[in-house]
Amino acid sequence: MSKKPVLLVLCLIIVAYPVISIFQLEQTISEAANAAAAHQSLVNYQISVWVSWLVLVFLSIYYKWTQKRNIFFYFTYGFIVVAFSIFGYYTQAIVNNFDLPSRFEDNYTHGVFTGIINIITSGILTGFLQAGVWWFTRRWHRR
Repeated sequence: MSKKPVLLVLCLIIVAYPVISIFQLEQTISEAANAAAAHQSLVNYQISVWVSWLVLVFLSIYYKWTQKRNIFFYFTYGFIVVAFSIFGYYTQAIVNNFDLPSRFEDNYTHGVFTGIINIITSGILTGFLQAGVWWFTRRWHRR
């Protein structure tokens, strides 16, 4: 059996963790009367995204190392953009719903800023890991 279908199934299982956390976050925001419970649920979602990112990067590195292809890295980049865009949306929703203080005056910049910071951070980390795997799979660097 090929490695690619097995790794794709693992990726889908890993992505299920943040999806479940999104449903819990949405339920907490709609039911919660206090900002602390909503914030804790948002932190749990962020942790689920970072844990999923870590496992996806391990799978991507393994596939790149063995097959010399970047398809799982591309999947990881897509996951990063979608997951942290959702994180930014819910960050702004909590700020707006509970009238929390923000550095920004409008109703959307805080969430966009938070999402972009996380996307850039995880994108740079993933890029460095991808470049490192590319570097060490080449024979010419050993001379």
